[in-house]
Amino acid sequence: MTFLLTCTTGLEAAVALELRKMGYKILESVSGRVYIKGELKDIPFLNINLRTAERVLILLERKKVTSFEELYKAIYNINWSDFVDGKVYISDISSVKSKLSAKGAIISVAYAAIKKKIKQRKNTIFPVRLVLKRDELQVLLDTTGEKALSKRGYRLKTSKAPLRETIAASMILLSRWNKNMLVDPFCGSGTIPIEAALIKSNTPPGIFRDFVSENWGFLKWPKRIKRNINVSGIYGYDIDNSILKVARANAERFGISGLVFENKSFGDYTFDNVWVVTNPPYGERIKTDVDFSLFLKKFKNSKFYILSPDNQFEKFFGRRATKKIRFQNSGIWVWFYMFY
Repeated sequence: MTFLLTCTTGLEAAVALELRKMGYKILESVSGRVYIKGELKDIPFLNINLRTAERVLILLERKKVTSFEELYKAIYNINWSDFVDGKVYISDISSVKSKLSAKGAIISVAYAAIKKKIKQRKNTIFPVRLVLKRDELQVLLDTTGEKALSKRGYRLKTSKAPLRETIAASMILLSRWNKNMLVDPFCGSGTIPIEAALIKSNTPPGIFRDFVSENWGFLKWPKRIKRNINVSGIYGYDIDNSILKVARANAERFGISGLVFENKSFGDYTFDNVWVVTNPPYGERIKTDVDFSLFLKKFKNSKFYILSPDNQFEKFFGRRATKKIRFQNSGIWVWFYMFY
């Protein structure tokens, strides 16, 4: 079957990189979506192990529809009984540049077709997403559930401008980190160091949470054993001591020890030959006067992977980026600058 993995638009390369390492072949990669071939047994594996994707969905149908009659037939003709023996509900719907745009009517037609086709006996929930784009319908069965894969479970509190866990993991994976020393000079609530600790210890990010498809009778989910994680060589710094307490609490919640979180200003420390992966303060919520030229002075012979909304960042940094990727972070368009 075909799986659709959603992600932050612009970071499809990170998802593709991760999937190829897992042995999957990429069928298609478009804006915020990566398609692969897989089997039912892959559903638990992908949900538990993926670091960079937001959701794992089964593609039930992909077809052009321009009328409600065609919509009804497309949904009715799906072999629902192959997957569903409980309650189907439309958890999300989108319609972009399509003749069918009235979401309420689309949902009503979809429910009518599903109820005509299957008898919903059990109370088990099967969330379905409907996507219409340029008249192409995609009917997707969501195996992840209400909370996206970015909701690992370790962040009960965050900083003012938190970095999504999947974005942090994408930054680290795209940096081709060799698991030697890694430094985040603006660590906030600790997302980058914690994601680095999970990667370094080969800890699946999904072992601490639940998924909607765990209740589906046709899937066998492995028993997840929570374990203590001890790592070294990962440093997080911040000028806000109160947010560092949150970072330490977040790490402890996942049983992670060995991370170094210190209350120091940027430039008050030096390193040699390290990976610097960071999300410096920016945007309306956080004002900053960081001297970015200090990166090259304080981190000799190092590689830098930095988020910034400023298209002039290379000028302030003092070097041209080897590569850069653009995507949205918390509604702000940013560049992921890579200097290596």
